[in-house]
Amino acid sequence: MKYYDARIIEGCCVFSYEVKTPDRSRKKRKKSSGAAWKKILLRFLFFLLFPFAFLIDSAVMGATKIFNRFRSFLCGYVKGYVFVTGILSSVAVTAVIPLLLRLL
Repeated sequence: MKYYDARIIEGCCVFSYEVKTPDRSRKKRKKSSGAAWKKILLRFLFFLLFPFAFLIDSAVMGATKIFNRFRSFLCGYVKGYVFVTGILSSVAVTAVIPLLLRLL
């Protein structure tokens, strides 16, 4: 701990007091060996997880690009009602063909 003398002058009165502050010098501070090991292990863990994080980020970016291109294609060239009509008609045809084959 460090001690400092402080004085406040108000009018003609002088107030003097002592202030106690923690010592923050680097020379006196020691790190515990447990904290050093935790820091080393954490860096090693991050080093091991980096390739997986990179692969996941790349996959997310690729999927986002593909989704955006597909959406821009649908919005730009194919109107929504045409797309829905195509899906409904293809589902209807796949349901009708087996029915017709069973009837024949």
